Amino acid sequence: MMDPTPVDRCVCRQVMFAELVRLHRETGAGFEELQRRTTCGTGCGMCVPYIKVALATGRVRLPVMGDEQLRRLAGGA
Repeated sequence: MMDPTPVDRCVCRQVMFAELVRLHRETGAGFEELQRRTTCGTGCGMCVPYIKVALATGRVRLPVMGDEQLRRLAGGA
């Protein structure tokens, strides 16, 4: 059985987590500022907890996770 495809982008807006993490590191922009700049997370919104985990951990390819695990990895954000 194959593992599910990793989550690595805002699918609705095609914004890669790697780009968001890069911008975060270079500018210090938080989630809301990155959302404003890139429109990430403004479609269906399912990527929002994954984006917050990517920003908190620097990981840009994430497994599909449940809500509690996402909250824990994002630092409660």
